[in-house]
Amino acid sequence: MVTGAYLRRQAEILVAMSRATFDLTIAGRLRRMAAELHDKAAEQDELAFTDAAMTALKASTRM
Repeated sequence: MVTGAYLRRQAEILVAMSRATFDLTIAGRLRRMAAELHDKAAEQDELAFTDAAMTALKASTRM
């Protein structure tokens, strides 16, 4: 499973690549891709949080 931290690292790499290129079209595309990865990371973190919360809730109801 892909984690939010992994997606954020990939986004950072894309931003670094966008800074290294002289082609402004490519730089813009890399930054858009990085923004998409940041959004996916936030979604993944939210899903992980709700999964953990549900697991904790299920564990607390068993007691």
